[in-house]
Amino acid sequence: MHRNSLCILFLLFLLIGSPLTYAQRIAINNNVLFDAAGALSMGIEIPCSKKISIETYASVRPWKRAEDNVHKHWLLQTQCRIWPCQVMNGFFYGPYAHTGQFNIGNHELFFGLLNGLKPNRYEGWLIGGGMGVGYEYVLAKHWSLCAEVGVGYTYIKYKKYDCEVCGRMKEDKAYHYFGVSRLALSLIYVF
Repeated sequence: MHRNSLCILFLLFLLIGSPLTYAQRIAINNNVLFDAAGALSMGIEIPCSKKISIETYASVRPWKRAEDNVHKHWLLQTQCRIWPCQVMNGFFYGPYAHTGQFNIGNHELFFGLLNGLKPNRYEGWLIGGGMGVGYEYVLAKHWSLCAEVGVGYTYIKYKKYDCEVCGRMKEDKAYHYFGVSRLALSLIYVF
């Protein structure tokens, strides 16, 4: 992980906060799907009005499982959520953007993304966006559960290497991905 990337993530969290806050409700969330995959994840959602909120989500995995199994990444996604009824409760939809970096080998990714990871290693970056829909269910005064799926486009620039952890570079290419690019099952705490 680059130190500059982590600084940018921290600054984005700070920038979203103060000028846009509506009322006193701020929520932090954790995507349990990323946790199940061994990544650290956290998001913050801030209402901007009675019908709009901004959610910024970050995931990082700075370590590898074993010498022959590499899976490092950082990911940042920001979404403008539109709530037809009430902010941070019920159905929502909205556009999102994402960016990140990765170093992954001896793995298979969801939705057929970068087929052929098992015998190779991929290192690169990505940028893209799309449209997400979801539902947030209030569990208690401070707790909610949210499920979301998003479909969009992601531009991926990568270098492909011979084996999982070493080897010569085989190609330096770009990959255009259309499909599911946001998937979350989040546990939320509202302040």
